[in-house]
Amino acid sequence: MQEILETLKKLIMAAGPSGFEQQVREVFVKEIMNHVDQVQVDALGNVIAVKNGRKNGPRIMVAAHLDEVGLIVKYVDEAGWVYFEPLGFIDERSLAGQLVTIHTHRGTVSGVAGIKGKLSAKPEELAKSIPASEMWIDAGVASQKEAGEIGISIGDPITFQKRFETFGGGSVICAPSLDNRVGCSVLIEAVRNLKNKPHDATVYAVGTVQEEVGCRGAKTAASAVNPDVAFVVDTTIGEDPATPRKVVTTKIGAGPAIRLMDQSLMLGHITPPRMKQFLISTAEAEGIPYQLEVLPRVATDAATLHLSGRGIPTGSILIPRRYFHTPVELAMVSDIQNATRLLTAGVMSYHA
Repeated sequence: MQEILETLKKLIMAAGPSGFEQQVREVFVKEIMNHVDQVQVDALGNVIAVKNGRKNGPRIMVAAHLDEVGLIVKYVDEAGWVYFEPLGFIDERSLAGQLVTIHTHRGTVSGVAGIKGKLSAKPEELAKSIPASEMWIDAGVASQKEAGEIGISIGDPITFQKRFETFGGGSVICAPSLDNRVGCSVLIEAVRNLKNKPHDATVYAVGTVQEEVGCRGAKTAASAVNPDVAFVVDTTIGEDPATPRKVVTTKIGAGPAIRLMDQSLMLGHITPPRMKQFLISTAEAEGIPYQLEVLPRVATDAATLHLSGRGIPTGSILIPRRYFHTPVELAMVSDIQNATRLLTAGVMSYHA
């Protein structure tokens, strides 16, 4: 288990907002390359690592997205204030006062997300949630010229400042971008597990790009791989004391979730009954705790992946985590471990 946590920390500390996944892609490749037979990067930036199996065995794609939610520089005014747009669906309530990193062509620049001060805000302003359009980033410069001199320009990606914390004697992890670096670490560890175990399938371990802005990379990767079946590893919402169980049914520490339906605007996925039964049977045969989930208003790479070619039977293995798309997402080590066990067992036992 220690190896997977070390891999997870490396992935989290690497930047990779949607469309700018270079750093995290390099870590992903380095961690997986010694456990597969081939690694390639496609034109969109997806990593496709191949672990060969029996010649006539099934072709299995396992996918986890590399990207994280972030921000992008929209405008720098004459006084040097940096305005931005979200990259992905960020919980804007969490932005105020957060330390951020601007990734420029000259290196990284630290800043803080600012809002109108409480003492100068009107009562009606204090009563409402502050949108990103009313925030800015203070990078400690006094002019547009100074901002340019340290490299800040329109289009630069921005991430939450990186951190990796453990609570509860090491049983809980708190960090930005657990969505979906935790899925990437599970995928890598599952491939490591296959190294010395006989398996029929040829496994395509794919780190996808631009999931947070519309599940884009999974679509092109699936077209290239053309698998018989696919498993998506991602995160889902874990319960908190403010949300009724009928709204969020999954709990951290209760095992990975097998999602049966999701939908966000025009994206979504309904798990085929055969795939549902396969994942449940695999979990029960291995003694792995699991949860079943139906969750509207969200989508994962399964939404575009399953529509590739003539259609790909797809299942989802999701790790519950709290504080969705904030700088302090929180998950339990036991769920990461059990998701790895379920993915490994699923790959080894699947027959077309």
